Amino acid sequence: MKNSEVPVMALRRAVQICGGIDALGDKLNTSTQAIERMIVGEEEVPEPLFRQVVGLLLEATATRSPKQTPDSNEGGRKGPRQ
Repeated sequence: MKNSEVPVMALRRAVQICGGIDALGDKLNTSTQAIERMIVGEEEVPEPLFRQVVGLLLEATATRSPKQTPDSNEGGRKGPRQ
């Protein structure tokens, strides 16, 4: 993955999480047309907008319950490291 793909990937994921381009546009105070142009690569995602998108993604994942991790006594490494 190239660094230049990250803003578009984040934007696409935010569209999914928000329930569509219109909903994301409302949250970002950005037009649906502008978001569509960014997603297809006609326009670059401006840095301030990218930061807003990352904030939305972090907020959305913070409200989900964390994945269960194995207890160190259940199925993990046995004994001390050598």
